[in-house]
Amino acid sequence: MNDKRGKDRADSYLHVMPRHEDSAHAHRWHVFQISNQSPRFTLAGSVSSCEEARTLAAHDQQPLRIAARAWQEMVAAGVAPVTTPKDVTLA
Repeated sequence: MNDKRGKDRADSYLHVMPRHEDSAHAHRWHVFQISNQSPRFTLAGSVSSCEEARTLAAHDQQPLRIAARAWQEMVAAGVAPVTTPKDVTLA
């Protein structure tokens, strides 16, 4: 892709953050789009499982990174496999 939008997409990824302990959304994780371009952080949505995060990343055609603590929370909640899928990077 030669257009600027294609370049921006190549330099960005989706990142799943850990939950806040006092959150009313105890079974949801916030997903942010992280980019080298402004705005650097954009809320992309929230998910309730690893599979939802993977689907969102595939739909947006972006790499998926999940914070290690968020991954542990998802596994403990039973909404992520114990083995990290190939298309997921733990950060």
